[in-house]
Amino acid sequence: MVGLTALRLGSRRGLGLPMVCFTQAGWISGLMLLTTPASHSIALHLLPLGMLEAGAFVHALSDLTEGATRKYVVPSYLLTALIAAVGAVSPPLLYGPQVNAPGPWFIPLSATAVVATGLVLALLLRSALAAAGANRKRLVALLAACLLGSLGGGGTLALMVFQLAESYIAAPLMLGSTVLASYATLRDEDPRLRSLFGAGIGYATLTALVSSVGLTAYAFVLPRLVPTGESPLPWWAWAMLITFLSTLPLDPLRQLLVEGLGRRLFRTPLAVRDLREVARASEVKAEQSERLAELGTFVGAVAHEVRNPLGIIMAQAKLLERQGAKPETVAALRREVERARSFLEELLRFAKPRPLELREVNVLPLIERALERARQAKPRTPFELELRVPSTLEVQADEQALEDALLVLIDNALIELNERPDAKLTINAERLREGLCIAVEDNGRGVPSAIEPRLFQPFVTGRGRDQVHLGTGLGLAIAAGWVERHGGSLSHQRPTAGGARFVVLLPHQPAYPARP
Repeated sequence: MVGLTALRLGSRRGLGLPMVCFTQAGWISGLMLLTTPASHSIALHLLPLGMLEAGAFVHALSDLTEGATRKYVVPSYLLTALIAAVGAVSPPLLYGPQVNAPGPWFIPLSATAVVATGLVLALLLRSALAAAGANRKRLVALLAACLLGSLGGGGTLALMVFQLAESYIAAPLMLGSTVLASYATLRDEDPRLRSLFGAGIGYATLTALVSSVGLTAYAFVLPRLVPTGESPLPWWAWAMLITFLSTLPLDPLRQLLVEGLGRRLFRTPLAVRDLREVARASEVKAEQSERLAELGTFVGAVAHEVRNPLGIIMAQAKLLERQGAKPETVAALRREVERARSFLEELLRFAKPRPLELREVNVLPLIERALERARQAKPRTPFELELRVPSTLEVQADEQALEDALLVLIDNALIELNERPDAKLTINAERLREGLCIAVEDNGRGVPSAIEPRLFQPFVTGRGRDQVHLGTGLGLAIAAGWVERHGGSLSHQRPTAGGARFVVLLPHQPAYPARP
């Protein structure tokens, strides 16, 4: 199921994971056939093919290290295929008819297999030690998966040959190996694909559950539907015809049941109707992105044309200062020029957003950097800070984008706290069921009721033209845009004690991060 789902949805991690899944599935299938007398001989030829699992793990490692160990893939497959071919062609060379005694070649081939497996584990260990951070975790998981797979494969076979264990011990070892290999391979995958992958496995499970009930019931009903006695068609032709006619309405019914359950259980449904809605939403986003790109081109041209005159005005202000103009007049002139430049920078950020670069980031250092940047911009704003953020809290996000969004919220809060004797800023971050929640709260004047419905729209501000800190009305719009492109939301709340509280809610794993 895991391997076929990975093939069906596609993966930038390559074919290593599907190969691990298929070789392990082949090994477990061989053990199942071994317990069935009618398929015993087939199992004897199939079991040695489990040796290919070692080559599959080297393949998965190559995918995970982006080709750094690619040179080992083909030799690993060749060596394991050679050992597997000997056993598949002539099983008596490896073990007796009941797999309860070693054959003449069992010891030398087993020793070769142990050495090959040891080399694979050593290669995985070396790669894990050379890596760092989240990549090391993935490589350690792949190493553990290979170890469990080796114990469940060749280890179980050796124990069976020497009558030290039964075949069933392989199943939990292989299951753990598959789970760990899936984690290692998919953990750093594109979040959109990872979300679809989980939904794909869920849909496969639901389909199996529904089909198991339907097929079992149909197996009881079918004999009663096939005509008895004299008939122009043989029984198997009647069975095919009846099955065909029954499947016509039953398969759409199965799809309705599976899609209905999937829509309630999964955040990223795979039903046709849901995919149609996603496609329609993507078309709307594409049109918006096109208009935004046109706006960005226009804004860039305007910014270029306006920046040059602003530079000239600043130079003339310096000249006026040297010629004895009033200091307050020159200061006012420079203030207006800086205001215009600041507005241009925010306009460019709003109209020309960059693509997101998602990775695991620690929330506490990110908030501390945003706080430091806001303090540097407002060094004369004393306030009491209450920071309630766990040091180990992580989220998958674009680090710079999230920091910029929080900077807007903290900067706005410090402006509201300016010259307030009991100024207090509270920042709280916690993991909820819905996602990661970051709240920035101040005890300032609060958001004017008149602009609250339009608070996150561009060019909406609660600070008038006569204020010391003038607002362009783009800060919250930019912050909301960054958060929404992560698949999250930015909202405003009114604390009972007064002031303002802005809440950033980010999903644990962004499903569809929008791109400009």
